[in-house]
Amino acid sequence: MRKHFFFALITLTFVACKPDAAQKIAQLEQQLVTLDKEFGGAKVADKEKAVAFIQTSEELAALVQPTDPDKYVAVLLKAAGLAKTIENPQKAIDLYGKVANGMPQHPKAPTALFMQAFVYENDLGDLQQAKTAYESFLSKYPNDPDFADDAQNSLKMLGKSPEEIIREFEKMQQKAQ
Repeated sequence: MRKHFFFALITLTFVACKPDAAQKIAQLEQQLVTLDKEFGGAKVADKEKAVAFIQTSEELAALVQPTDPDKYVAVLLKAAGLAKTIENPQKAIDLYGKVANGMPQHPKAPTALFMQAFVYENDLGDLQQAKTAYESFLSKYPNDPDFADDAQNSLKMLGKSPEEIIREFEKMQQKAQ
């Protein structure tokens, strides 16, 4: 009798929590829609709203991760891109890392890992971390149709000035002719 009561209690608790979770997810999704309109689009007129969007995205991602990995990844990637836009590169790296490291088999994981390397290189100027991330990308996704060539070229040009890169490009063009 005790076992049946205990089982019924656990089942009731689990079932009672589900509507709350679904309700919370819907509420967070609505908050994101509102914040998305309020922060000003690609130019981000209101940085505070953008920060709130990122925080809300992280909360939503944590709720949907076990049941909807595609939504989890989409929410985190959008938040990471926004973090980069508002010049919070460390937050962008953290969010990209949640996808790249936490969901390495997801189709968007290569994008997340490449973007981590890109942010290290271009926003933080941390060439060693960028090199490590680009190499990790090439080791995990050597045939990625979107970013494998970009990662290889980024490694070749890592640390070079824009003038040096232009000279390299001109040399390549001359050899091709």
